[in-house]
Amino acid sequence: MSGAVIAMAASAGLVSLIVSFLVLKGGILDFPNARSSHSAPTPRGGGLGVLAGMGAGAIIASLFPLGAGALGGVLAVTLMFAFLGFLDDLFVLDERLKLAAFIIFCLAMVTAAGPVTRFGLTYELGFALPPLVGWIGSALFVFVVVNAVNFMDGSDGILAAVMIPAGIALALAGLAAGVMTSVITGVLLAASLAGFVLLNWPPAKLFAGDVGALGAGALYAGGALALVNHGFSGTLWLAPLLVLVFLADVLLTLLRRARHGRFSLSAHREHAYQRLIDSGWSHQTIALVYAGLTAVIGLTGLLAAQIMDGGVPLVFAVWVVVLTGLHVSVGRVVGR
Repeated sequence: MSGAVIAMAASAGLVSLIVSFLVLKGGILDFPNARSSHSAPTPRGGGLGVLAGMGAGAIIASLFPLGAGALGGVLAVTLMFAFLGFLDDLFVLDERLKLAAFIIFCLAMVTAAGPVTRFGLTYELGFALPPLVGWIGSALFVFVVVNAVNFMDGSDGILAAVMIPAGIALALAGLAAGVMTSVITGVLLAASLAGFVLLNWPPAKLFAGDVGALGAGALYAGGALALVNHGFSGTLWLAPLLVLVFLADVLLTLLRRARHGRFSLSAHREHAYQRLIDSGWSHQTIALVYAGLTAVIGLTGLLAAQIMDGGVPLVFAVWVVVLTGLHVSVGRVVGR
């Protein structure tokens, strides 16, 4: 199987880089606005390269008998999300239309990967979920993850900085659990973004756009959901843990804005990474910090899953506390 993984990763990364370079030469310009973290017009649509890389890697995967039953459905729904992002990049779609499409696509992803059927600290310390609750909870997970990844793609290199280590950790967890859908989605995600980030690393020459952010978020969510349904005890907590850096920034920022009477899902510049950039942090420093945190969180989660039953929810709780503390500290450091 190692040969299949190497072939998938190499093809995904190379095709992603080539297509991203082509987009760079003829991409749509992203002009700075009040929410932007860049000051000069920059081509966007690099997510087309990421999607092309995913597709190339998936074609290679299909040549091997890997037994990833849910992969086709997960990739199909990922393409739906990415196409929605592509249309939004081109035309700026109506918010109600996007919300309706999101709901449909989230339910489609649950259909492809399967709904969560059980909740608890471990399999033994848990209970079966009513089917409707499992479906709604699973769709909500996909909705939150995809939106969080999209919201957080606002600084040079940050998308790849978080989603590459998250993809690698997802692949390793899938390998340990024997869930090939998770292995392949993790490899495709990490490798495709690795090709793209060569043009997106600070100072970025190319942005992913919504097509890339929605595609990356959807692929991760589908692979993680497959892991929860077929993996080892603790995967219910591992799925959000691997992207907790993004989830924490988004959700804690929403809570902070609500506390100050500014609760809204509209665009703003109050995420922790945006406030740090405004205070003088470089895009590269932000990307490295977020990458390091994601890698350490993923490593501790994977180790906890192997060392003790119930270790993953414990690690999850610890990191929630740590990231909350860091988020509060950002406010004190930057003064807002």
